[in-house]
Amino acid sequence: SAVHILLSITAFLTNSLILVALHKESSLHRPSKLLYRSLATTDLLVGLVAQPLYATYWMSLVQEHWSLCRYAFDAAYITGSALFLTSLMTMTAISVDRLLALLLGLRYKQIVTLKRTYIIVATIWILSLVTSLCALLDDRITFLYRLITIPLCLVISLASYTNIFRTLRYHQVQAEDPVQQQPSQLNVLNIAQYRKAVYSALWVQLALVVCFAPFFIVVTVIAHSKTHSSHLVILRGITVVLVYFNSTLNPFLYCWKISEVRQAVKQTIRQALCYRIMSPTNVSSGGSHTKSFHELLCSPSLVGGLQQQLSICFVAVDILLSITAFFGNSLILVSLCKESSLHPPSKLLYRCLATTDLLVGVITQPHMALHWMSASQEHWSLCRYARDAVDITGYVFILVSLMTMTAISVDRLLALLLGMRYKQIVTLKRMYIIVTTFWVFNLVASLSGFFDHRVTYLYSSLVISFCLVISLASYTKIFCTLRYHQAQVGDQQQPSQTNALNMVRFRKAVYSALWVQLALVVCYAPICTVSIVIAYTKKYSLLLVVTRKVAFILLFFNSTLNPFLYCWKISEVRQAVKQTIKEALC
Repeated sequence: SAVHILLSITAFLTNSLILVALHKESSLHRPSKLLYRSLATTDLLVGLVAQPLYATYWMSLVQEHWSLCRYAFDAAYITGSALFLTSLMTMTAISVDRLLALLLGLRYKQIVTLKRTYIIVATIWILSLVTSLCALLDDRITFLYRLITIPLCLVISLASYTNIFRTLRYHQVQAEDPVQQQPSQLNVLNIAQYRKAVYSALWVQLALVVCFAPFFIVVTVIAHSKTHSSHLVILRGITVVLVYFNSTLNPFLYCWKISEVRQAVKQTIRQALCYRIMSPTNVSSGGSHTKSFHELLCSPSLVGGLQQQLSICFVAVDILLSITAFFGNSLILVSLCKESSLHPPSKLLYRCLATTDLLVGVITQPHMALHWMSASQEHWSLCRYARDAVDITGYVFILVSLMTMTAISVDRLLALLLGMRYKQIVTLKRMYIIVTTFWVFNLVASLSGFFDHRVTYLYSSLVISFCLVISLASYTKIFCTLRYHQAQVGDQQQPSQTNALNMVRFRKAVYSALWVQLALVVCYAPICTVSIVIAYTKKYSLLLVVTRKVAFILLFFNSTLNPFLYCWKISEVRQAVKQTIKEALC
């Protein structure tokens, strides 16, 4: 599960970067660029949908949540099948596109148009999705479709590249022969550039074949095996990891083999580090004044056209989430005060997390509602005040939540590794110091945005990256140690320090923390994606404002969701909440 979470994050981030870079890149032929964008989209969805579902399948399997396990497996199977078929057919379309560029010459741009490519891409997506969904009715339909599509795509790709290299070889012989002086259609092509494009596509195609081949070999062996051993299950899991690794690998191949994409990615990263979000559509007549998207959120030029009904809906949702976050997290805090079986330092971390969610409901969401009300009523000074309050408090609470979740993952790792020494080293006093440091550092960094917003941006970028890496490393180490301990118990070896722990209870605590961490990542990912799009878009629209707002709603929904996760996954908290509610009703 930890490996799938890591690959999910890297696939999501790298393919998002590729899509932004391809959006900015203009030298590539537009139909060819559309095919690469479709391929990057499938890889992005693998990281955003398929891999989290597969990680959920493994976690529910270990915890013996069989209904969730079956749902997660079916969902992962359907999405994985659809995205794989889409990737394979898109790669085949790219190989045919390269062949047509060679054979058609000047007629290539007349025949291979953007409209026709859109139709082909849409057909690929629809066919792959429909046939994958057919697995719910009869798996043989999906199997038969794959049995026809996979060999057909491989044969077409092989034939296309064979024809390409034979034609290039023939052209090279013609060019070297002084007798052959007649011009051909190939002379209209920049052959050197064309060769690079062909080799780029071929590398991506080979990577797909190499990553997927072991999986199909293992699946074939399992299908024809009379006995299913645990080694085959583990081997299948490893090959699935390799399959999903392809979605992380492809962006690096694009940057390595396609110079236009590499330059666009470099430019995108430079702009991200400088954080210059400027709009070319808001230049004054003198050409010297520009407004950022942040400033335009409180100006009639961008939000003035927003319908009153939509603003009221946004305000109503903010108020609803504010109320639920307040009551839900208040109940959790009261219950945690009563709960005594949890280790005090661990309980302090959950109290800190519930406090940030409570403050989101008490401070940030009401100010967000105030921002939309003042914008709809065109009270721009009040709008700017509310916007700044949301920015500062949002930064503080989001970063504190993320750092607290990282501290929880490290706390669980220390509980496993230290054994009996855990309670001596991880004390309540030390934990108070750590939590206080989180709040002070993040508050200072957020307030620094008043002087230079790049300071806050750089700080948050570093913190988010470090927190994700540390959390991932912690959970990976935890699961590796647990597996080693399980093997020790199975072999009846000498007891180790981990025997001092109640392993069943420890596993539950780890999975509880992991579920909360996954919920945070899922709820925060859309706003990060929208922020990247805003940073590099050339023209701001009302649709972008609305999309950003919807992403913020999902972000704030995390503060309402967490109390339910605590009650669902932490039995001690669930019992304390029940007792608190009973006492309140009596």
